Amino acid sequence: MNYQDYINLGFQRIDLDDSVEFKQTGYGGFALTKKLNENIMVEVAYPTLNEPNLYIKKGESDTWHIFPIPIDAIKDLFREQPTL
Repeated sequence: MNYQDYINLGFQRIDLDDSVEFKQTGYGGFALTKKLNENIMVEVAYPTLNEPNLYIKKGESDTWHIFPIPIDAIKDLFREQPTL
């Protein structure tokens, strides 16, 4: 998927302050994130927009379980649901 596809699905852009990336490319990079709830989110970062990850919060800590998630699963998870 490309940048606009993620934005159309409701992902939010977060600009990163990555000094290493900036020194190499002149740009700090970004991530696109969408929360399902307080404990689950999907995130993808530039330049690997085709390698999204599912994040599940570990208990009450500030750390996460991180799993690769297929692009098709993201499309199914966030597609618009028809109204009844």
